[in-house]
Amino acid sequence: MLLDNFYTILSSESSDSTIWTIQIELNPKHPIYQGHFPGHPVVPGVCLLQLIKECVEDIRQQKLQIAQVSSCKFLSAINPIETPHISVALTFKEIEEGTLQLQAEGSVKEGAVKENIVKESSIKDSSIEENCAEGHTVKSECFIKLKAALTPKA
Repeated sequence: MLLDNFYTILSSESSDSTIWTIQIELNPKHPIYQGHFPGHPVVPGVCLLQLIKECVEDIRQQKLQIAQVSSCKFLSAINPIETPHISVALTFKEIEEGTLQLQAEGSVKEGAVKENIVKESSIKDSSIEENCAEGHTVKSECFIKLKAALTPKA
């Protein structure tokens, strides 16, 4: 679990029980950045996936596992020293007994991400090209888009 060590949840807001906005503070002093990468820290993609899963677990008060990733795009690299605050928009719904369909978009204020390192991983559905959620009061830039299915951890 990365919560309270790698990152801290600053706030968690919901307009209903399926749409959430989570404000997160990254810990730039976490030991993982000594190797990823020395002198130029970048938040590892796998840590972003774990962070998103843990945010859903915190909301649902339930241990979950990622059952399927239908699409995952890393759009920008995040330097935790320059950009310690990120926002994650979560939309999830139960599609069958215990299985959650999740859409997540991570964003930061425009200009706060490093675009010199861009990774893209599309496992199944490469058709997600839409922009980050509209309606933010502060213009933001998306750094991750994720579509996945989560199931209760056995």
